[in-house]
Amino acid sequence: MELNNRFFKRAASLLLCLTTAGMMLFSFTARAESPDEMTLGDQFYGTGEVIYDNTSIAGVYSGPAEDVVFEIEETTTITGIWTYHWYRESTDEWEDAYVWIESEDGYVYGPWDVQAEEGQGGRENVNWYVFPYVTLEPGTYYLYDSNLSTWSYAYDTDNKGICMIRGISGGTETSNTSLSFLDGENLLTNPSFEKGLKGWEDPDELWGTDPDTTDHEATDGECFAWPSEGASEDTYIYQDVDIDSDDIGKTAVLSAMIANFDQTPIDLARLELIFLDSKGKEIESYYQEHQDIEWGRHTITATIPKKTATIRVQLHAIRYAGSIIDAYFDDIFLGVTDEEFTDIASYTFNGYTFDIPAYWGEADVYEDGIYFYGEDEDALPAVFISIMNIEDIFDDEIYGLTDEEAIEYLESYKEWVFSYDIDARNITDSEEITIAGYPAIIYSATITLYEADDIRMAIFMDNEYIYELMIMEYEDSDPSYLMDLDYIAASFSK
Repeated sequence: MELNNRFFKRAASLLLCLTTAGMMLFSFTARAESPDEMTLGDQFYGTGEVIYDNTSIAGVYSGPAEDVVFEIEETTTITGIWTYHWYRESTDEWEDAYVWIESEDGYVYGPWDVQAEEGQGGRENVNWYVFPYVTLEPGTYYLYDSNLSTWSYAYDTDNKGICMIRGISGGTETSNTSLSFLDGENLLTNPSFEKGLKGWEDPDELWGTDPDTTDHEATDGECFAWPSEGASEDTYIYQDVDIDSDDIGKTAVLSAMIANFDQTPIDLARLELIFLDSKGKEIESYYQEHQDIEWGRHTITATIPKKTATIRVQLHAIRYAGSIIDAYFDDIFLGVTDEEFTDIASYTFNGYTFDIPAYWGEADVYEDGIYFYGEDEDALPAVFISIMNIEDIFDDEIYGLTDEEAIEYLESYKEWVFSYDIDARNITDSEEITIAGYPAIIYSATITLYEADDIRMAIFMDNEYIYELMIMEYEDSDPSYLMDLDYIAASFSK
């Protein structure tokens, strides 16, 4: 069966035109913290390795004429970017400034708003930093700065902007194939901390599970783990899981939802997968780091090495500012699978970054949507992410929703979608989730467009747009990829 992409683009945007008054977008109230104890420069130089270095100690000029081009030779997580802006006049241009990365084939990562810090001689706001924690695959990339006219360069920087890029190369695997592994057996005890820290070891006795003093809500249940009781520079909890010898050579999958408190600089959360032998000695280890106020799902996959007797899951929190380490962990999953794994790619659309398995292929990007058609753009399965401006939907201005009001609205939206003449059946109850910090619903159904097709859809809205995330495949496809949407939705961050 061949499909018309334009028709499916319309089908992915079944939008509701309603007059709705008195709704308010929900928001969090920030908690005050003590003054920063680590500079942005300390944070930048303390994370990752140098991936690209175009620095100089010579006199500087403004407005470089050449692009900054850098190579990634192996899968790399970019942990920090620094650009230098020495200018004589205004010192507040950084407040609206941002940087971004673009791949050789035109895919954009970012943009990321900069944070500024003083430089030599106390010159204000000349060092600009971002901490994107975005994963890049091998290839050629360009670094761009929104304030080219003030970006500094020197005679020995090849007429390119002065900058440094740091990151973590190799060692961390961020890959999987069908993400339905989250429905498999979880080897961890108390993975969402609904029973406090039962099953977890807390060597420093600094961790708790009560979210009430944070600005976040749990993603699974009512609780999440974080070091609420102390001001150590770093601390961790862990859980050990013994494995059978038959598991050697299989793939271990570790996945977690992670978030941080909104402060400058942001504390660091690190998810660690550690393989131990029968004497407790480390054989290999892998990790991923998160430094974002929004919940995001991080997944590590690695082949279980020879002599492994125990897998250790370690949740590590590192303080950069304040009196408490604000690194939050929830919904932890550890599994062992025979499944063959392929890479995950990161994309940015309309300001949101998300992950999607590489087998979905390259994105087709339009003004109102981003679509993935896998290997065959004329056939299912396919992924659709579409948006519509709220101003085009509502007659009245909408300033916000409480959590409950947002869910009620999304449920009414769902009902409207299935009132469309698409012969909908097998409609599941909605599961309430969070996407990029906003309340959302996710559900499945079978609809008839050309033929009967299975879909899984998630819907959320921010201050400007309604977002529809959908996977569509032929009815009763084997294998089914519908559960990939759960992972894609959980990976959304702003």
